[in-house]
Amino acid sequence: MNKESVVPATRHNPVEILQRLIQFDTTNPPGNEGECIAFINQLLTQTGIQTRLLAKSPSRPNLIARLPGQGNAPPLLLYGHVDVVPTENQRWQASSRKPTPKVCPVRCC
Repeated sequence: MNKESVVPATRHNPVEILQRLIQFDTTNPPGNEGECIAFINQLLTQTGIQTRLLAKSPSRPNLIARLPGQGNAPPLLLYGHVDVVPTENQRWQASSRKPTPKVCPVRCC
């Protein structure tokens, strides 16, 4: 895969993607990561990245994405998960499922 085939991914708004990811209820138990994984899979395949779904249970699939290198560096493996712990009995200033962007009062750059 050449560099140009990855460029369309930068056209997505990272804040909007994060907001959408947070909206998926993947609280474990039971998990139910299927819809969230399908969303991520769609983002990756739209940019030309090869993906594969494996699942012991249809509601809890695993997503494998592969972006081939050029063979002049060791492979790199990134691992993550989309299930979360329950938020019951926790104090939140806002809903944990409805992310709202806020301006940081501290200038970081």
